[in-house]
Amino acid sequence: MGMRRKLKLVLALFLALSLLAGCGPKIETAGKTAQEQLKIGVLPIEDIMPLLVAEQNGYFAQENLHVDIMRLQSAVEQVNAMQSRQLDGMVTDMIIAAMLKDSGQDIKITSVTLGVTPLEGSFAIVAAPESDIKTIADLKGKKVGIAFNTIVEYILDGLLTDAGINPSEVVKTSIPKIPLRMEMLFSKQIDAVVVPDPLVTFAEFKGARIIAQDTERNLSQAVVLFDRKILDEKKGAAEAFYRAYTRAVDDLNNHPEDYKQLMIDNVNIPEPIAKDYSLQRYPRPQLPAEEDVNNILKWMKAKNLLKNDLKYIDLVHKI
Repeated sequence: MGMRRKLKLVLALFLALSLLAGCGPKIETAGKTAQEQLKIGVLPIEDIMPLLVAEQNGYFAQENLHVDIMRLQSAVEQVNAMQSRQLDGMVTDMIIAAMLKDSGQDIKITSVTLGVTPLEGSFAIVAAPESDIKTIADLKGKKVGIAFNTIVEYILDGLLTDAGINPSEVVKTSIPKIPLRMEMLFSKQIDAVVVPDPLVTFAEFKGARIIAQDTERNLSQAVVLFDRKILDEKKGAAEAFYRAYTRAVDDLNNHPEDYKQLMIDNVNIPEPIAKDYSLQRYPRPQLPAEEDVNNILKWMKAKNLLKNDLKYIDLVHKI
């Protein structure tokens, strides 16, 4: 057989195999994008519900994204994990975000989880059961349990100032661990405490009295933040994260009862109120208001908690 004829046969065979391959099922190997991964540190609080819903409903997976929701037990654990690069992002408050930025870690707040309006994620000053404290003015000279240099102290100072009371007129008492704070309130070892919901609801259930809440002025916002390097190098993953997150928020707001058990299983809600406790209404992803951030930075600067002159633009990043 001549060389030219052999070459024609080889070409014909190659063409036939190519046509057969085109008619058969396609096997996706090369060209398939690898699944992006993000590690997000969370605490067992209400702010994390959109992440849990996005995970449960497969919204992250549909975006070709794996989100490792790392459950931690304290803000200290979260900060340590973020600083040691074990996390790509975290759900926290703006004071911790500012402290991380001030320490030299290049983080960016990318959205509020709760707190776009004052009615979301509220905190309150609650007085001990059977206390003679009836109004916020009655707190003068009384012991109020808080955690120093945290969002809890910021809220206390804000509520007192709004009522025309100098924060120095109350006896701030450091009780960083919330369970101990609640225990001391119920045993009347302290006059009042500042706590978030659902503990506000639980305190009322146990006979405590709400003295003031941050439902008039926006004092508390929880936020999602990311390492700036992640936002630069995994921009597509961050965008996918928020597409899934937005779908989860809509689900939560439209069908809250569908996710009641998910909340009970993952959020620290005292058992006596769990069945009757309502889910929050969650905002769609958006940056915190500049005024809210500036108020926190002003308070932190007054307390000498910041070494650097941080501005709003230093802390936020729009996805």
